[in-house]
Amino acid sequence: MLDFHPITLADKPRADEILLNAANMGCEYCFGTLFIWRNIYKTQIAFHGSMLTAKYFTEDGVCYCCPVGEGDFAQMVESIILDAKKDGNRTVILGCSAEDRAKIESLFPDKFTFTADDSRFDYIYSAEKLATLSGKKLHGKRNHISAFVRNNPDWTFEEITAENIGQCAAMNEHWLMLNEYKDEVAISAEHNALNEAIANYAELGLWGGLIRAGGEIVAFSFGERLNGKIFCTHFEKAYATVQGAYPIINREMAVRLKDEYELINREEDTGAPGLRKAKQSYYPEIWLEKFSAECD
Repeated sequence: MLDFHPITLADKPRADEILLNAANMGCEYCFGTLFIWRNIYKTQIAFHGSMLTAKYFTEDGVCYCCPVGEGDFAQMVESIILDAKKDGNRTVILGCSAEDRAKIESLFPDKFTFTADDSRFDYIYSAEKLATLSGKKLHGKRNHISAFVRNNPDWTFEEITAENIGQCAAMNEHWLMLNEYKDEVAISAEHNALNEAIANYAELGLWGGLIRAGGEIVAFSFGERLNGKIFCTHFEKAYATVQGAYPIINREMAVRLKDEYELINREEDTGAPGLRKAKQSYYPEIWLEKFSAECD
């Protein structure tokens, strides 16, 4: 049986040893993702040798993260099934890649049913392309950035540090006041996760930057290493009323990430039409399919 326990910062070294060396591309496979959403989903984590999984408690019931790491994948899936059964739950495993699906189907023929919800697919971009914004398709992004620079000639980029992170938190409070009417429940949950990230920024090894115009923060973004070639952007906030604020923070982050990372995972669109349009407008290299696997 798997020994699940509430996730804490003490789990980070062991989890990182597994996650940072894995080939998974999904945003679920960052320790920071698991940790900052822990209060919303009551996240628990379990290790077995050099493998791990996580358990979430959602409005729809209990679900698990597809096992990751070096070890006996079949045994981990069997242990998840047993853990679900002991509490009288169906087994629901989220975040399965196409490769994970093929493995599960091979190891457990006809046992699981698979569904794909594209609101949970991750948008993964070339860091170089986000930095240069070259080509006709991204002409509009360059225009918005030009307008921002023209309207804000004193703009600056700063790395987020202990000295200015409190100002990012204050800017986000103002952003929330302006935007929470759009989807109060979802935005409130994200707001809580963002505050957890800010409160544990150094301990989680997060990295990001901010844009100032007229001395005030108008945009910020931060995330963490997913693995050796992918950076995962957890949050990107900007004032929609400031033309070009979103495109310029996106570009400036990529400019600084492209020499270390090949790809940037900007996570899912949650099915929100505006967010989907915005993320598709950058033409991802990969729209990462993720499946849920279910069995009784």
